[in-house]
Amino acid sequence: MTETNTERRNEARVTVDLWVEEHSDDALYFQRATNLSTGGVFLERTLPHAAGTRIEIDLRLPGDAVPLRVTGEVIPVEAREVGMSVRFVSLSDPARDRIAQYLRTAPFRVHAKA
Repeated sequence: MTETNTERRNEARVTVDLWVEEHSDDALYFQRATNLSTGGVFLERTLPHAAGTRIEIDLRLPGDAVPLRVTGEVIPVEAREVGMSVRFVSLSDPARDRIAQYLRTAPFRVHAKA
């Protein structure tokens, strides 16, 4: 297992069903997030950018009027997964706290740390 794969498993993950806006270069993509932690997000059924690509994501959590803008870096996914894993590389303390608060109350199943 590579260091990157180990890093992305350091925090509990929650299954979610959220739409996010991905801003990359001059493009805007609407992606479906299916997995979220304070360390990153998994965007399901999308063609991934190359590992290491930096992207901006607007993440609107239920109940929030304003989305959280986070910077992430694409990390490799397991061969059997179709989608894109993004590790947060620039996340303000208030944004991290808001995500953590949502994860504590999210109505979805929590995945154990691997």
